[in-house]
Amino acid sequence: MMSYVYAITDRPEQPLPGRLGLNDTELAQIAWRGIGAVVSTHNGAHLAATADELWRHEEVVEALMAGRAVLPARFGTLLPSHQRVGDMLCRAYPQFVQDLDRVRGHVEIGIRFLARAEHQPEAGLPPARDAAAGAVRLSGDGAAPLGSLNGFDGSVPAPGTAYLRAKLAKERALRHRREVRLEMVREVYTTLASHATASRLNTEPVDRPGVSAAFLVPRDRLGSFRAVVGLVADTHPELALLCTGPWPAYSFVNANAGEPATSRSGNGHAH
Repeated sequence: MMSYVYAITDRPEQPLPGRLGLNDTELAQIAWRGIGAVVSTHNGAHLAATADELWRHEEVVEALMAGRAVLPARFGTLLPSHQRVGDMLCRAYPQFVQDLDRVRGHVEIGIRFLARAEHQPEAGLPPARDAAAGAVRLSGDGAAPLGSLNGFDGSVPAPGTAYLRAKLAKERALRHRREVRLEMVREVYTTLASHATASRLNTEPVDRPGVSAAFLVPRDRLGSFRAVVGLVADTHPELALLCTGPWPAYSFVNANAGEPATSRSGNGHAH
């Protein structure tokens, strides 16, 4: 049987929350020198990342946060046995203790910065086909191209050249707009980061639009942080701020609890 890891916590002497783990299995705890791993058994080396199982993992981690500092493991973290879990606690003990000290009394807030005018056309840039159509100019009587030689007007770019020039101009304008937007996001991020204990900015999203950031916020200052998010959103109408959480501090755990398979997901609330 494999050992499925939900989290590393302090205070392992505390009773476990009265709930079942994935596949309705009992939760167990493996302790080592004042820290512990909360686990359940799993039959097999793989686990399907269904919505129900993702939320069951999340619910266990959040229940643990009620009375402990928690380092959440990513969904799908499996180790071959309880003995291997104990070995992992022993091996990474100093880093786990450091991470627990960092996140104690904190939660994670995620924010995605989205541009409201993402798909507006470039101002002053004609469609490519209009630029290409300008390559043929008629004389006053409409009989023949001006300056033509055997039907070719050498003073006007060929349709293909005009199209490529228009495409290049559009790409440059889009790149400039993204750079301006990123600078604006960095400014807003810096403001929000000043109200958090720690923060991380990801400017290279892989499969989602916008730029994302994570903030480690003291639990007792969560309301004031959200108020700052609302104020920043009001003063930057060109940006939409999608705020999620509070979550366990997934983005602020350095020690590796096994091999993570995939990450959690969450619902968001627009500001």
